[in-house]
Amino acid sequence: MGESILNGQGIGDVITWIVLLTLFAYLNREFEIWRMISEIETYIAAFKSIREKAIQCTLNSFKVISLRNEQKVNLKIIEERLRKLIEITFIQPTDLDPYGIVGKLKHLVRTTDKTLELEVKTLIPFANKAEIENMKNLIDATQAINEIYKTVDHIYRIGRKFKSLWILMQLSALLPFITENIKAYESSLEAFSNGYPVGDSVGPIVAAKFIKRYGKDVKVKDVEEDTIMAEIPYKDRTIIVIKAKGPAGVVGRLDDAVEYALSIYKNIKMIITVDAAYKLESEESGSISDGFGVAIGGMGIEKFNIEKLATLHRIPLYAVLIKMSEEEALSVINKKLFEATDNALKNVERVIEERSNPGDSIILIGVGNTIGVTP
Repeated sequence: MGESILNGQGIGDVITWIVLLTLFAYLNREFEIWRMISEIETYIAAFKSIREKAIQCTLNSFKVISLRNEQKVNLKIIEERLRKLIEITFIQPTDLDPYGIVGKLKHLVRTTDKTLELEVKTLIPFANKAEIENMKNLIDATQAINEIYKTVDHIYRIGRKFKSLWILMQLSALLPFITENIKAYESSLEAFSNGYPVGDSVGPIVAAKFIKRYGKDVKVKDVEEDTIMAEIPYKDRTIIVIKAKGPAGVVGRLDDAVEYALSIYKNIKMIITVDAAYKLESEESGSISDGFGVAIGGMGIEKFNIEKLATLHRIPLYAVLIKMSEEEALSVINKKLFEATDNALKNVERVIEERSNPGDSIILIGVGNTIGVTP
C-alpha cells in the first residue's frame, strides 16, 4: 500500500480527489448562492408589485375624492409628488444626551404630521377633514411599503455584489416575517381608501360603545387637536372617556388630553387604556387579556408622557388588550374582532367596579386609529 501511494499513480489519484472535492465544494456554494438569489428575487419582485399597487391605490383615492367633490385634478402631477413624498426620511433626534429626547421626538412627529397634512391639502384643497386624514394614512402605508422594499433590495444587492452566502442566508431566513409585515400594510390599503375601521380601531370602538351605552345625552367636547373627551356617570363613579375624534383616520393626542383631564378632575383613581395587542401564534384572535401599564404602541411618546403623569399623581395604570395578528390590526376589522370589543367592554366595567369605589373618577382611554368610528 505504501508503494501504491508513493508511485505516481497513487499521488495523482489523491490530487484528483482533492481537486474534485474542492470543485464540488465551490460549485455547491455557487449553487446555494444562485438558489438563494433566485428565491430572494421572487420576493423582491412581489414587494415591488405591492409598492406599485399601493401607489396606484393612493392615486385612485385622490381621483375618487376629486370626483366626489366634482373637482378636477392632474393625476400626473399628483403621482410625481406622491413618489417624492414616499421617499421622505424621518431623522431621529440625537440621543447623545438622552434628557429631553421624548419632547424632541414629539416635536418632530408633529412637524412631520403637519407637513404631510399641508401636502395633501395642496393637492386636494377641496377635501374635508376625514378625507385628508385617510389620504395621510394611505401615504404612510405606501411609504412603509416602499421602505421595506428598498431595504430588502439593498441588502440583497450587497449580498449578491460580494457573493456573501451569510448575508443572503440571513435575509432569506427573515423574508417570511418581512412578507407578513408588508402584507399587513397591503391589507390596510382597502380600509384607508374607503374609510373603514381596522383591527387597530378596537380601542376607540370600546370607548365609543361606552359613551353610547352610558352617556347617550352627554355632550362630547374637543379637548386637544383630533381628540375628544366625555364625562360619563357609571355606578356612582365619573368616567372620563378619551379617544381620537372620528371618523377621520387619526390617533389623537392622548397624552395632552390626559394632562388636561388631570388639571380639571382632582379625584382620579385610575387610568385604563384599551388597545389592540399582537397575539402569539398559539393565541386566538379576539381573545382578551388584562394588563398593568399604558397600552400604547408606536414610538412611545404618548406612553412615556402618560406614565410620567400617572407616576407624578400616584395613579394606578390598568390595560385591557384585544389580541390579533399584525395583518388583522391593519386590515378592515372582521366580525370576530368587532364582537371582541363587547367582551373588552365587560372587562373594562369589571376593572372599574372591582378596583375603584363610588365617588371615584376614572380615565378610560380608547387607544388606536379611530378611522370610521364616531364620535
